Amino acid sequence: MGSNSLVLGRPLSGALIALLVYCAMLAVNFHITTLHTPGMKLKNTELFHESQGSRLASRSSEMRPRNDGNRLKVDGILHPEELNVVQYHSEFYDLTNTQEGVVLRVRHMVAATSTNSSSRAEGLGLHVAMAGVTTGLQIVVNTTEDTDSDYSVVAVGQHIIFSGNIVESKSSEKVNFTLIPKYPGIYDLYVEEINPMSQFQIPGSPFRLSVKGAPASAAIVRDEADQLHSCQSVNLVNPRWEDGYWVTRHYAGNQRGTLRSGWVYQRETCSFDIFTKDDLALVAESQDPKRILVLGTSVDRGIFLSMIDLILTSEEKTYLDVSDVAKCWGYMDVQVGNLTVSYQDFRLARAGSSTAEDDSIECHDSKLAVSTEEVPLLNAIGFLTNMFSEGTSLWPDLITLVPKDKTQFQMIMNAIPKSWNGTIVPLYNFLAKEKNIYTNQGVEGGYKKAFSFLSVDHRVQLVDGFSIAAGMRHATQSSPFVRKSSHFHRFCNELNGEMRVCGDTTEMIAQLILGKVIAPQGKHLWEKSLHGAKSLSARTGRQFKVCHDCPNSLLPFHIKVRPQPTCYVTVHGIKPSYDVKPVWDGTVCPEECMKTAPVEEIPTQSGSVKVRKCTL
Repeated sequence: MGSNSLVLGRPLSGALIALLVYCAMLAVNFHITTLHTPGMKLKNTELFHESQGSRLASRSSEMRPRNDGNRLKVDGILHPEELNVVQYHSEFYDLTNTQEGVVLRVRHMVAATSTNSSSRAEGLGLHVAMAGVTTGLQIVVNTTEDTDSDYSVVAVGQHIIFSGNIVESKSSEKVNFTLIPKYPGIYDLYVEEINPMSQFQIPGSPFRLSVKGAPASAAIVRDEADQLHSCQSVNLVNPRWEDGYWVTRHYAGNQRGTLRSGWVYQRETCSFDIFTKDDLALVAESQDPKRILVLGTSVDRGIFLSMIDLILTSEEKTYLDVSDVAKCWGYMDVQVGNLTVSYQDFRLARAGSSTAEDDSIECHDSKLAVSTEEVPLLNAIGFLTNMFSEGTSLWPDLITLVPKDKTQFQMIMNAIPKSWNGTIVPLYNFLAKEKNIYTNQGVEGGYKKAFSFLSVDHRVQLVDGFSIAAGMRHATQSSPFVRKSSHFHRFCNELNGEMRVCGDTTEMIAQLILGKVIAPQGKHLWEKSLHGAKSLSARTGRQFKVCHDCPNSLLPFHIKVRPQPTCYVTVHGIKPSYDVKPVWDGTVCPEECMKTAPVEEIPTQSGSVKVRKCTL
């Protein structure tokens, strides 16, 4: 038969072709099942690959191309040679060159977590799938072990990363996941047992996942991405971003761009505008002041730091990681021309919904965390009230924060004038160490909370932190451990100093926020408004201002109603600081409180702590 197969002289219908492909998949799965008996090697080399030696110890994050003469076979498909050669690798990244540009690939470093889990995985979705079709797998949990573990499923291909979505299970002995592959190819499917202290590979992980379907034209995919609306120009009111996946420059829209790493989070409904250092220099030189305020914990400080890293030149941020800006438990801002990015430590997720002064305290293990002198919510409201009592020229254009619940959020919004015409983004499901976001109940609870925030104020827009972070979950500060660190960012030195803060997740949210403020109608219209203006930032000696009011310790928590920052103006760059401050000021929990039973145990950056709440 020719390429257009005929049955009784008629072309095959689309439905019949789909049915035949599905039957073929079932046949392949049957073949695999019958071959894969204990002690036997898998023989279907199209779907599986038995590497020499220890697969867990030797495989890196991406599929290495196989040389077929003058062409390379990547993801099982022949492509023109892309100069896909590793130039160097750091502790976290391999750097490769492609026709589209540099791509930094996270080194998943499976050898660090190669200890096998006592649970096991099963299902067709471990080995074969169809592009665009939902498939599934399940993890059979070893219930004889009492652990604080959850489970993680991530598929890593040459140019795309997507995560498995956890779905409700009727049995505590099984955890179900669904996968919806976007493009055909060969993927490493990492199926892992994760907890705050350790991480285990499910036996067989990373599995070799073969996704079948018509080959995708990268040029067409890039064009389709360019045709979508700008994500920053649409009203973000859907709390679920499960339609998203991470792609390299190979599939990213040419007019949209990627993060500096060469990756970008792509949604089905919109594409993100990416702003370069030159773009941000033009914003700083414009006559229209812009200000962004990030409120939160050290997790959210990563978003602030990513923005600073995007704005400053490599020379200006040489000492960023050892500056006062790097780790401040108070207030700070960086102002470059008319572009200001501010941060305030704002740990409201641990606070209640009371503004009354009382004699209650909170202790974390033996350390006093909240004293009787502090009423966190009252001080937070005071901070916002004081800020908005200043002239409107000092009001931020956008605020991000992490409220505990709807009641608390409503009280915070009451401190913001109705006349403020800005955007407020309450982050949710955005803490790597948090157990709940890796469970169906926890994820659904986060979405329910997000919907409740929407009902509070029309200025609210939503960012699904977990969906953005899911594909890059191995790239935490404790990479490749998923739940060992709360942080999605870390200090680094990549691309000859251009990246001092590494974290695709925090940089992606930083780009989203910058776009919302700079180009709310989309970058294309913003560029038109510039009338061909060129940035002058290449010249040396531009001035910028750094301010900070950092307390001597994190504990006890506190928020200053009126920060009194120390400022300096520099043309040389952010100054290093050699003033190392302890996390705890030494105030111990009262003895009578230590005698009470803990009310909960929470994850922190330094490990789990027992929380006691007492009234003195």
